[in-house]
Amino acid sequence: MRSRSSGRKMLLKQLSINDKTSKNHKFSFVNILLLFVNIVILKGVAFRRKIRYIKGDRKKKQKIGDFMRFAVVGFGFMGQTHCGNLLKMPDVEVVAIVDPVSPVERLQTVKGNLQTVSICENDVCKIPHYTDLETALKETSPDAAVICLPTFLHCSGTLAALKHGVHVFVEKPFALTGKECSSMLECAESADRLIAVGYVVRLIPEYAYLQETVAGGRLGKLKFLQLRRITGVPAWGNWSDPATVKAVGGALFDLTSHDIDFARFILGEPENITVDPLLCREFNGNYTSAVLHYPGCRVSVEGGFVTPSSFPFFSGYRAFFEKGTLTGDHAGNCWEYDLQGRVKQVELEQKDPYFSEMRYFVNAVEGKSEVICSGADAAKTVACCNRIRQLISGGENR
Repeated sequence: MRSRSSGRKMLLKQLSINDKTSKNHKFSFVNILLLFVNIVILKGVAFRRKIRYIKGDRKKKQKIGDFMRFAVVGFGFMGQTHCGNLLKMPDVEVVAIVDPVSPVERLQTVKGNLQTVSICENDVCKIPHYTDLETALKETSPDAAVICLPTFLHCSGTLAALKHGVHVFVEKPFALTGKECSSMLECAESADRLIAVGYVVRLIPEYAYLQETVAGGRLGKLKFLQLRRITGVPAWGNWSDPATVKAVGGALFDLTSHDIDFARFILGEPENITVDPLLCREFNGNYTSAVLHYPGCRVSVEGGFVTPSSFPFFSGYRAFFEKGTLTGDHAGNCWEYDLQGRVKQVELEQKDPYFSEMRYFVNAVEGKSEVICSGADAAKTVACCNRIRQLISGGENR
């Protein structure tokens, strides 16, 4: 292809010839035609170079990553929730859904907290579906993975992703044992990758307001906190089967750990934990009644799966401070009572906490922020849950 400099030389040469052969220094018709052709050639070269530059620039951007590539591993209602939120983000691309069943079929059959799901068949029909995690990781090379497998598979799924150099967001609970937590944390450190855990209560508006009140000291010191989270035994899955309950940690790990984690989040590690063993053995071992002991403060954590299945979900708190009381519930209501007898409803900005936690994770992978709950932090919640389980089973209650 003729370069711009060679085109200029040809043009100058032609002009020189014309100078020598024409006494009146006028171009002949042929000379003018040659001049026009050379100008067109020069313009064409410049245009093609510009096009190559633009295409190359686009390829360069795609290579460094216009989009963060995600694999969603497990497509139950939480996998569907997180996938739907990822699809709302302009800088994220879901490149794989890993599940034994096709995503479309899952959307038609999965039951659960479906009010958190904002995804439909049209959203997933073009996303590659895999039944094997290793194959998905090799073929799609994701930057990050969302692990929404049954709890007893969290460790194996997370380790597989980390060994492929993938950042991991894993649903709560992080794991069932301290050994599993340690193996995942060590692998993440070795791979220099992030682990975040989905303890979403930290971002629910009424709970976030309580955390801010405790940290700011506006109502003085927190003296007593009641945390409640109760619902009917899930009608889906095999929650009536003792083997299933044991495999996933029961309601203690699946539900009540939210409140145990939140207590740790706002107050730190408890000095001591006590339980009501008799009450904790009710409802097939799916109920927890525990007290976390802090200096000058007690936190009562109570909840689980109760019968019948039709019993409605409830979660909420009552926080008693030196200078007033706060209450909050799952409907987004938050009330403040002061010592002068005044009562006010706190106006909260209603944000989707599931979207927020995933946005925090994406930002953390990009180095823009910290994760809301790290794997190391979640491991301490797992330790508290195991301490409670030990006390319920007849261990030392002190």
